[in-house]
Amino acid sequence: MTNMIATLLMVLTYTYLYIQYRHSYLAKWMAAWILHEVRIVFLEKSFIEQSSVFLTILYIILSFAYCLLMMAGTMELVGRRLSKIWIATGLLFLVITTAGMIIHLPAYIYGIPGVFYIGTTYIRTGFIVRNINVGGMGRWLTTWAFILLGFHTFDMPVLAQIGWFIPWGYLIDGILRSVVAIGTVFIYFEKVKNELAQKEKYYRLLAENATDIIYRYKLTKPAGFEYISPAIKQVIGYEPGDIKTIREIMRIIHPDDRDIFKKFLKNPVMCEDFAIFRVLNKSGEIVWAEPKYSIVSDPNGKPIAIEGSVRDITKRVLLEQDVSRLDRLNIVGQMAANLAHEVRNPLTTVRGYLQLFGNKREFQHYKEQFCLLLDELDRTNHIITEYLSLSKNKSVEMKKCSLNEIVYSLHPLVQADATPSKIEIELKLGDIPNLYLDGKEIKQLVLNLTRNAIEAMPAGGRLGIQTVVSGDEIVLTVADQGTGIPQHVLDNLGKPFFTTKTNGTGLGMAICYRIAHRHNAKVDIDTGPAGTTINIRFRTPNPP
Repeated sequence: MTNMIATLLMVLTYTYLYIQYRHSYLAKWMAAWILHEVRIVFLEKSFIEQSSVFLTILYIILSFAYCLLMMAGTMELVGRRLSKIWIATGLLFLVITTAGMIIHLPAYIYGIPGVFYIGTTYIRTGFIVRNINVGGMGRWLTTWAFILLGFHTFDMPVLAQIGWFIPWGYLIDGILRSVVAIGTVFIYFEKVKNELAQKEKYYRLLAENATDIIYRYKLTKPAGFEYISPAIKQVIGYEPGDIKTIREIMRIIHPDDRDIFKKFLKNPVMCEDFAIFRVLNKSGEIVWAEPKYSIVSDPNGKPIAIEGSVRDITKRVLLEQDVSRLDRLNIVGQMAANLAHEVRNPLTTVRGYLQLFGNKREFQHYKEQFCLLLDELDRTNHIITEYLSLSKNKSVEMKKCSLNEIVYSLHPLVQADATPSKIEIELKLGDIPNLYLDGKEIKQLVLNLTRNAIEAMPAGGRLGIQTVVSGDEIVLTVADQGTGIPQHVLDNLGKPFFTTKTNGTGLGMAICYRIAHRHNAKVDIDTGPAGTTINIRFRTPNPP
């Protein structure tokens, strides 16, 4: 009865575990204990009394199957497979035992091969359990229970002949099997706990080394961030502990994007506009962020948390802006190429006749008007020239020359522009290698940048022009001491026809971007209340 009750409990236990977790070794253990229960309940009496040859043979088969399934499940638990030698040996001993019984050998004789095999299987399984890499009491209990069960099996042919010991033998067998079952349950849960801890370690390692910010925000009271990955330090400069509530998030979101964020907070399930937003990092610079999130709900469907990640897409956004800017420049350039020559020819004719008539004696009292007309024609011609500078297919003459010499040759002209405003020009021309440049275009680039800087500064400021080698780049820097570029202007800088000047064409910075692009250079702008610094970054010299 002890054996039957203990075995039934183990069958129920392993059945429950298998239904919950679906591990194949749990299925093997469950099947083993089911076979053991069937053997005890239905076949034990027939085996003892030898009342039926068929039932006795079935009892022996179930005994071998129970041992092999128990051993196979235990080996699978430790990541190994049951050797075919054990299976083949078991079948051989089963045939020998069955044959001995059929020819009516004494039970203690034909049972020896099976007893030896089963006992050896138990002991072998015990040593396998001993090598399982888990802690706790379960491994120790199961190891010694299997070993003692093996030795108890060895003594069965002898002690089974002693009538008074048979009940005690069943009791010992039931206790040892119960310890095995309980110990394997302990081992299983200890192994699952270790695996979960290891997975948690890997997931945490993944989260803490990811470049995206990973977070979990609890919506129920007290609401707040339960986790923020360390990537937030690299993205916006804050430590994870600095951001705990939505109020702190609202403080760093760009003012123009806060309404979208508030809309998202009111109904995170229905909000579809929350695809991209801007964040101010710790130094005040704008970081473009792309959120990905999912809503965690309770069984009733009520949102209880938000989990997700935030990716820094600043480089991607800036690249898209550059591409968009170049596309607009291409359109303007194509228009310029088609119209410039058609417009310039009649303008040249008109200007020639105006000069001719202006020199005649009868038109001398209109001298001032003629000069005004000529100035307007020259201004129109200058605008056409700027349009041509935007042409995508404009021919350029790249040749190896000194960027320092180009800047130095423009110094008198820049100084002349700066003198009326009492602006000091400071040149710092470093030791840089020659570059493959179109001299005329670089002169236009420098003049556009310096004139913009002069116009942005109050009287008495300082304009700095510098060349320096930075890594594998040669950098041309133009720095002013103005009040900085407003964000709405900075976002549109380089767009054709966008200007804040009363008489501006909106092509100056667009031309600068086009010239930089033709020279495979990059334009970087750093602006603030103390002034604006524009860096033109040329790559190391390579022939065109």
